[in-house]
Amino acid sequence: MKPFAAVFFIVEFLLLFPLWAQEGDSALELEAITVTGTRTEKRLADTPVVTEVITAEEIENSNADTLTDILDDYGLMYTSGPMGDYIQLQGMGEGRVLYLIDGRRVTGRIAQRLNGETLPLGNVERIEIVRGPQSALYGSDGIGGVINIITKKPDGDVSLSVSLTNRFLLAYDDPDTPYKADPFLDFNPLREQTAMVKAGFPLAALRNNLTLEGSRGDFYYAEKEATSILPEYKRGKAGFDSAFNPGDASEVRLGGAFMLLRSDDKTNTAGSLERRDYLRANGYAETDFTPLENGNLTLRLYDDYYQRDKDTYSALIDTWFRGDNHEEENLVAAEALGVYDGVEDFIFTLGLEGAYNRMDKYNLRNDGTLASLNKQAVFVQAENFAEGVYSLIGGLRLERNSMFGLAAAPKLSAMYHLSKEFRVLGGAGLGYRAPSFNDLYVTMDETVVSGHPTVLGNEDLKPEYALGFNAALEYSAEKRFAQLNVYYTELSNEIAYADTGAKTSKNAVIYKNENVFRSFRTGVDGEAKITLFEHGFVSAGYSYLYAYDRSEEEKLHIQPAHTAKTKAGADFKGAGIHTYLQGRWFSPLDPSDPDYDNARLILDFYFSAAIGGHIKIRLSVDNITGETDPLGPITAQTFSLGIQYSL
Repeated sequence: MKPFAAVFFIVEFLLLFPLWAQEGDSALELEAITVTGTRTEKRLADTPVVTEVITAEEIENSNADTLTDILDDYGLMYTSGPMGDYIQLQGMGEGRVLYLIDGRRVTGRIAQRLNGETLPLGNVERIEIVRGPQSALYGSDGIGGVINIITKKPDGDVSLSVSLTNRFLLAYDDPDTPYKADPFLDFNPLREQTAMVKAGFPLAALRNNLTLEGSRGDFYYAEKEATSILPEYKRGKAGFDSAFNPGDASEVRLGGAFMLLRSDDKTNTAGSLERRDYLRANGYAETDFTPLENGNLTLRLYDDYYQRDKDTYSALIDTWFRGDNHEEENLVAAEALGVYDGVEDFIFTLGLEGAYNRMDKYNLRNDGTLASLNKQAVFVQAENFAEGVYSLIGGLRLERNSMFGLAAAPKLSAMYHLSKEFRVLGGAGLGYRAPSFNDLYVTMDETVVSGHPTVLGNEDLKPEYALGFNAALEYSAEKRFAQLNVYYTELSNEIAYADTGAKTSKNAVIYKNENVFRSFRTGVDGEAKITLFEHGFVSAGYSYLYAYDRSEEEKLHIQPAHTAKTKAGADFKGAGIHTYLQGRWFSPLDPSDPDYDNARLILDFYFSAAIGGHIKIRLSVDNITGETDPLGPITAQTFSLGIQYSL
C-alpha cells in the first residue's frame, strides 16, 4: 500500500462510514469514565484532552498476556526485548511517555525503555492513553503523553476465573539467508504456557481482589539452531487489592503487585551465555473522604521497587557468575488531591506531591555511591464545565527537583460540542523531562562485548522541555465513532547520544549523553469505528509523523512515517462468539537505508466461543503474514489456544 493510498483510504472511510452503519441503541464509545487527562472522573465525551480508552472487554478479547501485547495490538509498540518496550506517542518515545498504574509512577527503565510486564493483565479494568504534554498534571516524563493502567476495584462479590493458554511456533525462517526452514523442523507444541487465576471475595468488612499468574517459555532457535532468538523464561505475578468503608462518606483502599522473571538469553546449542533476573514490587494505601459538602480529598502513599541482575556463564568451569552486574531503583511518594465543585459550573483541583527516588547500580558513578533525589510539587487546576456542552481547563504545576531546581508547566485545554454528534477539542501545554540517573551517572562498562557501543552519563545535562499543541475533531453517534487529531511539538534541550570519537579497549564506540539544541514532531492521527448490521464491526486508523532535527537540519527517522491499522469482526454475545481479523501496516523507517527497504504488514486472527455458562475457549494466530522485520515481530506465526472457566 502506497502512502497516498493509505491517506485516501482513511479519508474516504472517515467521510462515508456514517452512511454504512446501522442504527443502534446508544453511542458507547464516549461513555467510558476517564481520570487521566483531568485527574477527575468524567465521561470521555466531556474530557477536553485527546484520550483513547482500551476497555476490559477489549483486553479480554485480545488473548494478550501482558501490557506489551496490548500496546502492540494498538500500534504503539515498535520493539520489545531485554531492554524493555519501545513505546511512542506522537513521535515521542525513549522516556518521554509516562507510565502510570492508577496514577502511580512505575520505576525501572532500561535505556529509557520500560518493560510492560509489571502486573497481571487480568487485574486491569482499562488502559487510558492520553496524547500530548501532560507535565502540568504529572510532572517529568509526560512530554509525549501518558499511559495509565486502571486496575479493577474490589466490589465485594464472590467471583472466580481460571484460564490456561498454550502457544507454539513453527521453525524460524530468516529472510536474510537462502536457507528455508522446514515449518515443522523445530515444531514445539508446548513452547509457551500462561495460567491465571482471578478471584473476588469479601472478608469481614473487606472487599478483595486477588490475581495470580504464571508463565513459562522454551528457547526458540534461529535457523539450523545456531542461536536462540527468543529466551527461555519463567515469570510469576501476583496482585492484591482490598477496600473497605470506615464511614458513609469515606473509603480506604490498599494493595500491591509483584512480578518475578528469570530469562536465559544469548543461547546456542551449547547452552545459555546470559541469565537475567527481574523483580518488581509495588504497594499502596489511599483513602477518599468528603471533608466538605461539595469537596473530596484523596490521600495516597505508595512505594515502587525494581531490581535487575545479570549472570554470565563460563563453559570452561561450568559455572554461573553474578559479579557486580546489579541494579535497583526505589520510589516512595505521598500525594494529596482535593477536588471542589461547590461553585456552579466550576471544578477546582489542588494537588500536593512529595517523592524520594534512589538508584543503586554497578556502573553508576565512579565512587560507587547511590544516586538519589527528592522532589515536591503543587498543581492547581480550574475547569469551567457544562456536561454535553463545553469544557475549559487551565492548570499549572510547580515542581522543585533537588537536582534541577524549580520547573513550571502550564496547560490550557478546551472542548465544545458543535452538535450532539460532533465536538472539537484541543489544547496546549509545556512538558519537561528531567534527566534520569542513567543519563547522568553511567560510567564505563568494560564487560561490554566488542563492537557494542558504550554510552556514558553526563552530570552537566539539563532537563528537556517541550511545547505541544493538539487539536481534534470527533464524531460519535449510534454505534459509530471517528476522530481526527493533529499535533505539533517543539522539543528543546533534547538528550541524545553524541559520538566522542574514542573507543574502549574492546573496540566499542564511546558515546556520551548530550543536550541537542532542538527538534520537532508533527503529524496526524485518524481513527474510525462502526457497527455493521447487528453483530459486525469494522475499524480503521491511520497515522502520519514528520520529525525534524533543527540542530542538524535533517529529517529524523525515529519511527515509521506512515502507519495504518484496520480491524473487522463479529460479536454474537447471545451465542458467546467473538471473532476478528486485524492488520497493521508500517512504512519503512528510512527509505534510504537498504536494511529497511520494505514496508511490513502484520495480520492477526482471533476467535472465542462460550460453551455452556462457564467455559470459554480462545484461538488466535498472530503475525499470519510471517513478517520478521527488525522493527516488527522477530518470529513468524504464533498459534495460541486457551481455555477459561468462570463462576
